[in-house]
Amino acid sequence: MTTPPRDEATGYVSPVAYTYDWYERFFERLLEAGYTPASYDEPLGDGDLVVRHDVDLSPAKALDVGRIEADLGIESTFFFLLTNPLYNPFHRPNRLVIRELLEMGHDVGVHFSTHQYWGEDPGDGAIEGRVAAEREVFTTAFTEPSPAVSFHRPPEWILSRSFDSFVSTYERRFFTDVQYAGDSSQRWRDAPPEADGGPLQVLTHPGLWGAEDATFAQRVDEATEYQFDRVARFVEDEFIHDRNTIEQYDHRGAPSASTESQNG
Repeated sequence: MTTPPRDEATGYVSPVAYTYDWYERFFERLLEAGYTPASYDEPLGDGDLVVRHDVDLSPAKALDVGRIEADLGIESTFFFLLTNPLYNPFHRPNRLVIRELLEMGHDVGVHFSTHQYWGEDPGDGAIEGRVAAEREVFTTAFTEPSPAVSFHRPPEWILSRSFDSFVSTYERRFFTDVQYAGDSSQRWRDAPPEADGGPLQVLTHPGLWGAEDATFAQRVDEATEYQFDRVARFVEDEFIHDRNTIEQYDHRGAPSASTESQNG
């Protein structure tokens, strides 16, 4: 048996292999246990499974994950971070990723960062106004986003809170009133999460997974190094050599859900 990689910074060894194979088997087990994919349209009941993805690092890997789930008959929701300096959702290759996810039957929505705007709770009105603005921007390039919004690194004053104008993935009915399993920083709340038959929300971050296992720090390094190189090549092609080579940045032609070099 392969020994899981150890995080050199913390010494932490994950009980989960962060590979696409493990990922696929995990969801196969949930389906075999009787879970049925659900959405954020209604409160969850026994046997309901709602799956979401916060796309922090890699639209390309979001596409990999979307393909795995589509093959399993799972329709999930992918939340894209509009204020992310690592990737631009409106860059054509990323738009094509989002459109392919929609064609598979998945939903897409806004991954909203309160940290971009406030250091403390500004009140419902301010939050709803900013969320509405980002959702409107999202709509200009894509379809109407999911009514649900996922908060990026949610502060305590977001957790278990409800809003009038949108659904929060951290509302009590999706967060504290159900089993909640998330892979944030590659540390599952229940490590690894176990299915008990009750309503379940699963959160994964596609950028943390790949063909081979790796630590959280390694995944972040992979993503950032790839993005920096990608931006440098794009700037050189578009502005220095005046070459319109946008097609080479299209993630959709990735051979399969396996390429470590496709980090969005």
